[in-house]
Amino acid sequence: MLMKTLVTTLLFLACILAPVSNAQAQYAFGMEYSIAPDDAYAKVTLPATALSDIIAEGGDGVKPEDVCLGDTPEGTLSGYQADFDGDGREEMWLLYHTGPAKNGCNVSLIVSPMGGGKYQLMDLLNFPGGDVIMHPIVTLEDGVQMYLQTTRTFEDGVTQVKGTVLGYTQTALIVLTTWTQNKGMINDTYITEEVDAVFTDVNFDNVKELIVRFNVHETGGAAATSSNMVDQYILTLDFLPNHMQYGVFDSVGYAKIQEAENLAKVGRGKLNRDETRIEGIINLREALQANPFMTWARVRLGEFLLHDGKYADAEQTLILARTFDPEYNKTYRILGDTYLRLNDLQKSLAAYERYMDLGPESNYYKKKVEHNIKQITIPKRR
Repeated sequence: MLMKTLVTTLLFLACILAPVSNAQAQYAFGMEYSIAPDDAYAKVTLPATALSDIIAEGGDGVKPEDVCLGDTPEGTLSGYQADFDGDGREEMWLLYHTGPAKNGCNVSLIVSPMGGGKYQLMDLLNFPGGDVIMHPIVTLEDGVQMYLQTTRTFEDGVTQVKGTVLGYTQTALIVLTTWTQNKGMINDTYITEEVDAVFTDVNFDNVKELIVRFNVHETGGAAATSSNMVDQYILTLDFLPNHMQYGVFDSVGYAKIQEAENLAKVGRGKLNRDETRIEGIINLREALQANPFMTWARVRLGEFLLHDGKYADAEQTLILARTFDPEYNKTYRILGDTYLRLNDLQKSLAAYERYMDLGPESNYYKKKVEHNIKQITIPKRR
């Protein structure tokens, strides 16, 4: 029996995000480094003919067009298999795309294997056409969260990316929150709207929060830079399991983000003097609480903690920096140094190698890291 399909627009989030429905998450901007590992669940595929059989035998009023099926089923369904809802039986969370890659038709489905090549449709949800990505985020006590992202270009040239966080429990497939990102001519102005999205436990309650930063640029068709940015804000959302939704518990606007940047610069200067060192640490941490995406400030704090002999604190600080900006090269150099102090040579080597892949800051640091790599990899003579 088909469980009721619930497409819930969270009123609380909708009210907050409505003025910027043109903001959105990018899978490449941190999501892939913060979500569940790629092998967290077993990957599975089914032929489109299996979906056709499910619809034909289901008797639930679902039509082939509801699940992107044409007269001749084509392609495959791909996704993950596990006991997602904790009921003792395994389910498959699948994604089906058919038609042209740039638009086409997308649908997400939950099916339960019945044996003998038979499957029961549990729930489904249609998505906008376009290139699509699906990946698990976190496992809940009685369900799982999944991240889906679609990318498409409209006839007027506007490129739109739509990101969605879904939840599945024993009762329904639920939209927890969505956001969109646009690039192109909007209201006769060329606008670039960018989003960074990160899942991480920022308040140490053992539950990952969703932190989303929105940047709006009036670029005139040029590249997005700090000089043509016209708006910026950060929302921190906490998952409320009793309500199956995300609630915003912190919001920082453009002015406060700029204040945080200035405070971090002041704190960085205070670290260099014994009499103001503690105050500098406090300044940096307060600034990072307001704007956690200031990777340079977090790496500077981690570097200070390393030199101060607080190796474990330095490690955690740098890991968090890596979460918010996995492409910032200096993070890996300092992290490699930290793991050397912790005598974790394998992690140190991995960090150094990543640093070299991203490109050293200067020839001096390149030689220094190359020296450290040799010390790790060349066996010592007895």
